[in-house]
Amino acid sequence: MRPLTDEQQQWVNRTLASSSLEQQLAQLLIPKLEADGGVEPLLKQMERIPFGGLFVWGATEEAHRKALSRIQAAAAVPVVVCADLENGSGYVIRGRPQFPDMLALGAADDEMLAYTVGKAAGRDGRSVGIHWSFGPVVDVNINPDNPIANTRSLGDDPEHVSRLAVAVIRGMQDHGLAACAKHFPGDGVDDVDQHVTISVNDLSLERWKKISGRTFAAAIAADVHTIMIGHIALPAWDPATDHRGALRPATVNRRIVHDLLREEMGFEGLVVTDDMNMGGVAGYVNFRERTIGCIRAGCDMLLFPRMPDAYDILLEAVRKGELEEARVQEAARRVLELKARLQLCEDARPKAAATAAETVEFESAAGTVAARAVQRVRDVNGILPLRGLKPGSRVLTVTLSGEGFDLPVVDEELARRGFQVEHIAAAGYGAVDPYVDRVDAIFVNFAFGAGWCVGSVRSIGPQNRVFMNGFQTAHPKVVFTSFGSPYHLRQFSALPVYINAHSASAASQRAVVKAWLGEAPMEGRSPVGNLVRTF
Repeated sequence: MRPLTDEQQQWVNRTLASSSLEQQLAQLLIPKLEADGGVEPLLKQMERIPFGGLFVWGATEEAHRKALSRIQAAAAVPVVVCADLENGSGYVIRGRPQFPDMLALGAADDEMLAYTVGKAAGRDGRSVGIHWSFGPVVDVNINPDNPIANTRSLGDDPEHVSRLAVAVIRGMQDHGLAACAKHFPGDGVDDVDQHVTISVNDLSLERWKKISGRTFAAAIAADVHTIMIGHIALPAWDPATDHRGALRPATVNRRIVHDLLREEMGFEGLVVTDDMNMGGVAGYVNFRERTIGCIRAGCDMLLFPRMPDAYDILLEAVRKGELEEARVQEAARRVLELKARLQLCEDARPKAAATAAETVEFESAAGTVAARAVQRVRDVNGILPLRGLKPGSRVLTVTLSGEGFDLPVVDEELARRGFQVEHIAAAGYGAVDPYVDRVDAIFVNFAFGAGWCVGSVRSIGPQNRVFMNGFQTAHPKVVFTSFGSPYHLRQFSALPVYINAHSASAASQRAVVKAWLGEAPMEGRSPVGNLVRTF
């Protein structure tokens, strides 16, 4: 990892030397700024526990700047502010350009576009006081049923993922934003959700090094500043189970964090846990044991610890000899080194906003990614594009989603072209049948993977009954499009017309409508299908 300057190193040494054990422990904690809670509770908490990091959710530019400026003004040591800027800033900083999901970037397969995604996150993030992105996701999605990676992944080819992820990392870090490769030792392999229980990367060690390990090795070689540890077991490296037969997740597993990531792979940067309240670790061990266990395992910062309880637990553990003070000092040093690397020791306040030209650059790049990601997978009837539609034509749009997610931009774009649009969300048995003789085209849109967890039509109960009676064989112009998971033909092999957009972003919705109507080509190539496992 690139060394600090002499001035930065002196600041780290001086700050650490002048810090008490209590202050060092506080540096390891990342609470969250609640979207509607304001900063007052955090400012009060900071009086006793001068936490080292802070996670923020979505807010306007003005709201972010105002809240984070107050936090920094009250901090004796600058607070490193983090957010999920996995694919640009627009989902965290409202009003800024929104990029499509990482899977769409994987389909666009352009390193300059990937760099621009990172640049946008860096410029916009630092302009409001965010210093650290929890992204990019470098998981290799080799299981179509994986609920975490999927559209957040760049694909299923480790070389492809590595190449684009490195470009994103460089775009972020060239513009002052620390990147974070996640989720070590690699999600995307099983069909389990870390939010619920322990995920298992069951690749052999040889295959792990070629697949999951390959992308993290590439990130380390690219000088990624931080790595996030997932609640993921890696039995090829540590096959031990407890009295229940449960594998130990990486977050509390020193063999994975220290022996594998630090010693074997040589990572010298900061290690942060994933959410400490997720079932993958919370269902494995109780709050006290996981709080101590993560730090003991080699993690340097805890994400979303319960405050003030986590702080009190760590302090008690050191005093009782359950946690070595040297381990706390090591972790605190890495936190301070990250802050120095980001030049927070000089100024942690918001930087200048992106210029108008940069905003145009980001919006253009988002549109280009979306357009290049639209893939015509199947058109056995030769109906694409639907050139026969004209203003006044009647069309039906149907959104199928497991999380209540809808696609309003699709309807807006169709209506803007003069079509009479009718819409069904959460369709059930027979919901489409009455429209077969009334509309000129039917657009059925899958929106699985549009949220944090990915499902499929088979998992949503009554909605999947919409396919009974076979409306798709009764109407000549039915187009199925996935705005999320690209794997639906595994379950619906008889669909006559199928498109993958690889994302549900507004830009992706606009790009798909253009493709349906022949206003833009469908030349995307899916970034999955090479190493996909079959079960």
